[in-house]
Amino acid sequence: MKHEKEINYLIELVKCAVTDNIPSIPEKDIDWEFIYKLSKLHKILSTVYFGISKLPKEIVSNIPHIDNYTLAYKKNLVLDANKTFELTRIKEQLGNHHVDYVLLKGSVIKYIYPDTSMRRMGDIDILFRNANEVTIDEIFSSLGYTLRNKLAKDSSYFNPTTQTYVEMQETLIDYGFTEWFYYLKDIWGRCVTSPDSPGEYIMTNEDFYIYHIIHMAKHFKNGGIGITHVLDVYIMWQKYNLDYNYINLELEKIGLVKFHNVVKNIVNYWFNGEIKDLNSHTKNSLCQDINHSLSPDETDLIAKYILRNGAFGEKKQQETNAIVKRGDSKVSLRKKIFPEMETMVNYYGAFLDRHKYLLPFYWLRLNFERLFLRGTRSLQSLSNMSAITEENISDTRAVMKICGL
Repeated sequence: MKHEKEINYLIELVKCAVTDNIPSIPEKDIDWEFIYKLSKLHKILSTVYFGISKLPKEIVSNIPHIDNYTLAYKKNLVLDANKTFELTRIKEQLGNHHVDYVLLKGSVIKYIYPDTSMRRMGDIDILFRNANEVTIDEIFSSLGYTLRNKLAKDSSYFNPTTQTYVEMQETLIDYGFTEWFYYLKDIWGRCVTSPDSPGEYIMTNEDFYIYHIIHMAKHFKNGGIGITHVLDVYIMWQKYNLDYNYINLELEKIGLVKFHNVVKNIVNYWFNGEIKDLNSHTKNSLCQDINHSLSPDETDLIAKYILRNGAFGEKKQQETNAIVKRGDSKVSLRKKIFPEMETMVNYYGAFLDRHKYLLPFYWLRLNFERLFLRGTRSLQSLSNMSAITEENISDTRAVMKICGL
């Protein structure tokens, strides 16, 4: 793999950030510019800062962009404090309005990191029930938030004072991912109520882990996952005493055993240095139920897919994935203009799924929005499509086959 030395050292810095390990002294010819750019692409500058800060001061002072790492850390400290403050206010208001809710993703997992500011968050994601859109809008308006947008799955709000974004979700995943959607729809019955916050429900560690794997699979299919997604799994292995028998049985129900196995391989490869014999159940293995070891070539292909697509996936990769999902071997502008039903349902929700005959009208709506509301983004999308090569399609098809997606 190109820049293998730099990638390995970046992963070492990330691991040392969240453990008691001390990073090795970097080689003199290491390309710090590449490490910085990759850290920025994956939005882990503040995490890497914790690893770099363990190096001798004379090395730290000579690292290019050290001021940027430090600034990212300080910014994340402020944003983390703001999100904690905002979440306290939001939880109080949801409780006052008798709204049931479940905290998701980073607002939960950051608390099992050694330091909450190591885990950068984007939006605060909250699942809710027992309230309509009007009530939720009124709650956030009273808290000083403005409405950003409304989609089939969620409504998004922004507080300009604290620079906090919140997504209020009625479902955990888009309707178009049918099997995962219906599995997660019953999550409320598997949650426990919080003894401290009225209306708050909490997933068990196992169900939170399963939700994380489903969320990873969704992003993986849509355009890619980032280093943070993989790091979260490593952290959960370290901090949660998970029932893997339950996890495996549940993932088998929804067809994600193979993908989960790939994730486990990558976590062990990056954070435990195990590229060979991952199915040998050695004492060094972090997760004791690896079902199948990836070959070095498969590992390299998956690692490249994750690394090149950044924190949440790239648009070009998203377009490539759509081609592979359809079973096509080349770019089709016609299919971009008239997406398949699953994609349209993810845009517009269950109503379209129940009234499939309306699909042509929704195609018109989508392309009207593309032309008049998202013109620049639509042009960029066409540019991404023109840049897709046969090799991109072939590699992506191989990745999805390995992952069972």
